[in-house]
Amino acid sequence: SYDEVAQWSRHELETMFQLDRNKKDQPVSYYTMPDYKQLAKELAKPGVTMQLLWEEYAQEARLNHKIYYKLTQFKKHFNDYLAKTSFSHVLHHKAGEQVQVDWTGKRPQWIDPMTGEIIKGDLFVGTLPFSGYTYAQACIDQKMPRWIEAHIHMFEYFQGVPTLLTPDNLRTGVTKNTKKELLLNPTYEDMANHYQTIIVPTRVAHPKDKAAVENHVKHLTTHIIGRMRNYQCFSIEEYNHYLRKLLDEFNAKPFQKKEGSRLELFKEFEQVALKPLPAYAYEVCEFKEAKVYTNSHITFNKHYYSVPYQYIGETVILKIYSTSIKIYHHNQFLCEHPTKGTRPGAYSTNEQHLPEESNQFGKWNSTRYLEWARRVGPNVHRVIANLFDQGPEQQYYRRVHAILKMADTYSDQRLDKACHYALERSTHPNFTLIKQLIESPMTQSDFNTTNQNEQSYLRGADYYEQFNRKN
Repeated sequence: SYDEVAQWSRHELETMFQLDRNKKDQPVSYYTMPDYKQLAKELAKPGVTMQLLWEEYAQEARLNHKIYYKLTQFKKHFNDYLAKTSFSHVLHHKAGEQVQVDWTGKRPQWIDPMTGEIIKGDLFVGTLPFSGYTYAQACIDQKMPRWIEAHIHMFEYFQGVPTLLTPDNLRTGVTKNTKKELLLNPTYEDMANHYQTIIVPTRVAHPKDKAAVENHVKHLTTHIIGRMRNYQCFSIEEYNHYLRKLLDEFNAKPFQKKEGSRLELFKEFEQVALKPLPAYAYEVCEFKEAKVYTNSHITFNKHYYSVPYQYIGETVILKIYSTSIKIYHHNQFLCEHPTKGTRPGAYSTNEQHLPEESNQFGKWNSTRYLEWARRVGPNVHRVIANLFDQGPEQQYYRRVHAILKMADTYSDQRLDKACHYALERSTHPNFTLIKQLIESPMTQSDFNTTNQNEQSYLRGADYYEQFNRKN
């Protein structure tokens, strides 16, 4: 009873409750002890906090009519446990939450088998901070295609994708990073969207944001670059072959100050926390903007590709792959064209992209261009009419417009004269030929092109007599 306990001495009380005055914060036996080992594994999972784990622990204790620690003591004992065991990494990182990527300062090198020249490349490194599990790959340079390819291979090596992707503020990944604005390279952002990960660059002038990758780079360069200094590799493929073997050894190497290895932590906690890989790997592409001309086409590498006529005058986004080009307007997919085998100046046209009555559509059309050509001169009209007769008129708007605009610089008469000479050489003269002729001396004299048309087709006896004299 209380009266009996009240008469006990301090020594009897300490003995009864097994208290140690030198350990004021030790767990008390009559409190329900949490399973900190299991809780540490739970804490490693994304979205799990000590607050959540304490609430679950307290709820279970209440249901079993047991005494439980308050939140402050729970956290205190939990942190003490984590600091003394191999679970200290969960204090700073979550399993599968983040990967930090960067180029290293140490450069790999191999030998050109043809010249014997030593070629230096760049080493890409990606680290999962929770487990320290690391990926590395030698690249020929730090340009965008190699940057993206290294990420693709890294995700395949991890067999999954973390929630966050943290690069340094490199131009290949980040266009602008300030407190108010973050602009990512469009190709890098597109790759992240494909793998459903979020790019969160390190803050400028905050080296601790990338401490994990820099720490592992230090150990990695000692374990791999240092060991490979005497290797004689004759291609980057051979170099990466040996690098992969040493990388696997590095990840499997036991920790010095705690139990386990990077590989064991990854297999036990982190791999299951990663998001699955998409059904197919990302294909490296390039982004550019283009304006849709009045002929329902855009131009890329001097080749013309059709776009639905509803977007004439609009700016569209070109997503350029190695063998094709996709066209978007405000993230809406419009169409796709193959690019392999195309040639400059030619057209790739889907007739469904053209308006049903082209000569009645839009501000510029064949009717208007032909009327303009007729006002300049009969030879100009004939050249323009021949161009429109070759195929869909939209393909020729830009060439026709360029030819007719030469009259503003050289006069209607000189343009008509140049077209006359051009028609003598070709039934379908192009802009380059007409340009050469209009700048030549033969078009600078002033004469009537109508009379010349007649003279060019009516050859008299004197004309043919000169050939007889030569024979």
